[in-house]
Order: sequence, then C-alpha cells, then structure tokens
Amino acid sequence: MAITLVASLATGGIVNAQNVTSPYSTLGLGDIDTKTTGRYSISGSAAVSRRNSNTYNDANPASLTSLALKVVNFDLLGRGRAGSFQAGTADTISAVSKDFVIRNISLAFRPHLRTGFALGLKPYSSVNYKYALPDAVYNNELNGYTRSVEGTGGINQVYASFGYALSRHLSVGVTASYLFGTTQKNTNYFDPDVSLDISRESYQFYSGSTVLTGLQYYTDAKRNWQHTIGWTGTIGTDLKGYAKTEYLSADSVFLKNSNGSVSFDMPAGTSLAYTASNKQGLSLSAQAAYYHWPRQQLNYSNTYTSPSARLSVGWEYAKTARSPMSNAYYEKFYLGMGAVAQNSYYHLSGNKIWDCSVTLGGGYNFSGSFQLHSGIEFGHKGQQSLGQIRERYTQFTLGVTIRSLWYRSGRMDDD
Repeated sequence: MAITLVASLATGGIVNAQNVTSPYSTLGLGDIDTKTTGRYSISGSAAVSRRNSNTYNDANPASLTSLALKVVNFDLLGRGRAGSFQAGTADTISAVSKDFVIRNISLAFRPHLRTGFALGLKPYSSVNYKYALPDAVYNNELNGYTRSVEGTGGINQVYASFGYALSRHLSVGVTASYLFGTTQKNTNYFDPDVSLDISRESYQFYSGSTVLTGLQYYTDAKRNWQHTIGWTGTIGTDLKGYAKTEYLSADSVFLKNSNGSVSFDMPAGTSLAYTASNKQGLSLSAQAAYYHWPRQQLNYSNTYTSPSARLSVGWEYAKTARSPMSNAYYEKFYLGMGAVAQNSYYHLSGNKIWDCSVTLGGGYNFSGSFQLHSGIEFGHKGQQSLGQIRERYTQFTLGVTIRSLWYRSGRMDDD
C-alpha cells in the first residue's frame, strides 16, 4: 500500500511535479536534512571536526573557539533544488521540479579568547509534495472522481550556541534549539459530473526542543599537520502539539473538527569525525553519524520510524595570500569536494530509502569583510529494484558571509 501510494507520485500522466521538493516528504515530518550548511557542505558535510577562524561551523558548537577574536560573523545561505522522479514500474521520468529556500541565517561572535556564541535560524524538515489519484464511487470503477493531495509546511529550528576552550587543545560547546512548525495536507475531491468539489484541509502544529553538546580535541596548529577529533551528542523532547481539520466547499468552511493532541517521538543522536590539516591548506575529513529514532507508526501501513545513519568524507584546499596593507596572511579562496551516503529515518514497506550524493564547490574572499561561497550537490534517492521511487536531484547553494570588527576592538585578531 505504502509503496503503491508513494510510487503514484512519479507515474507519468498523474504527477504535477512543479515546485515539488520530494515525494518522500509525505512521510513523517517530511524530509529531514542532517547535512550541514555553508562552507562545510561542499566537503561532504564532514564538519564535526572542522575548525576555521573565518567560518562559523554550526555542526559543532565547540568550533566557536576557533573564530577570529572580536569579529562578528553574519551568514546568509540560500538553496535551490531541481529534481525528477521515476517509479519502479514506470518507463517515464517526471518533469523537473524546482524549489528554493533560505537554508540558514546565523550570527556568530567570539568576544574572548576562551568563549564564543552564535544565534541562528534554519529549517529542520520540509514537506512539499503533490499527487492525484482516481477513486471509485460506490465501488464502480466506471463512475469515479479525482482525489488530489498536496502537502506543505515543515519544522523550523531556532538555536543558540555557546563554546568554551578548556585548554589549548580542547574545546566544548552546547547548542539549545527550539523546534516549531506546521505540516498541512490538503485533499481535494472533484467530479464535474456530479458537481463534487470539496476540500479537506488537515493541520498539525508541533513544538519541542533539543540540546546538542559538542567536543573538539586538536593538536598544535604550528605543526606541519594538525589533527582534530570532533564529537557531538543530541537529545531532545518529543514534538507535541495539536491537529485540526476543516472541510470547505466554494471557499466556505462547512465543518471544522478538532482532532486533539498530536506528538512525534524524536531521536537521540551522536556523531564522530576526524580531520587532518596541513600548513599548505589541505584538509581531509571523515565523519559517521547515528540517529536512534524510536519505532512509531507513520501515515501508511508497514511504514514506521527506525534508526538511521550517515557517512561523509571530503577534502578542502584553502589558499592564503599576504595583504599588501598589513603584511599579514589571510585566506584568499578555498575549494572542496566530498561524498555522502545516508538512509532514511523510516522503513517504507520493510525497506530503507538510501540517499547518496557527491558535493563540490568553493568560496572567495573579496575583502576582509565579505566572502562569497557556493556549492553543488548531485544525488539520488531510492532503488527501483525495491519498487521505490528513484529520485535524481541537483542542489545548488549560494551564500554570503559578512565579517565586521567589533566596535570596541581596533584590529582583527586570530586565535
């Protein structure tokens, strides 16, 4: 049942894929993106062990102690996505769908040698699907109506982070997040022969919180190779809220139901990563992440949440140059590439949905206060041999970092 329903999203002649992010977002909380944003996304999102004085790393709050001293960092990142879908039994591929969202807004600052903090807002999950199915009336296949279903919404995450250097080689950090949002499912029943045009709008409102703790151990940066080990652990409350349903005809509500309270069990997670960086600007990183989702039934039969995992590897090369004004070295540009493999946080008819991708991109410092960075990701989800939708997607990110000297400081100091 679940595979048949989800596969119908990609069947030729049925799908209206315009602006559809992913047909799999019909399940659970929608698409949950565990990858990092910004600079470290281009090297496979292997970011938990990354440290850099020019870039805020939201994957591990312990990295806040690596930022340049008394410099405010403002980041704004947008993500565009294009995808096409093909069902396991279909010969045709859907039209290309497109989508664009603001992926991250953050402000980070390191006021003292040992401390740093950050504030930010980003999406935790997204719901964006649309499909149509014929339904029989009175079990008569020759006398039927069209049922179209569209889902929108998602869960947002607003967070505050704090990092503290315990010693010259060890930093810890914590990120507290508040999750909130609404998922909406609109179902339209339409048949012009019997003047049927009724819509059912279902809303689920959620809120909850999570806490992420992080740690980074790093060797002396003066050596030819610096080694960094990063770890994070996440726990949180379950998402709780309420649901309501409205039935509309000709833009007027003729029935409204309050469906009572709703909840969604959230996971505990952990990540472990390693990075080796040399003085020539080369960094090599690898990361493993595990999310323990407790089992809970989802929208369709034989579909339930279960533990998921992600593996990431990547490299980055950063080029430094000497400023003619101050005679000091600064980072001029960087390039990176990586690969990611992860599985879904649910089983769909007994099988996981695998998501594999490659990433590449870079950034350029136009001045000491303005940096532009972009990346691209090519990936696919699902296996047709298992009767799943095969989704091919391309994601493009474009972001800016504005760095400004704190007004009480006379210069930019690096750690």
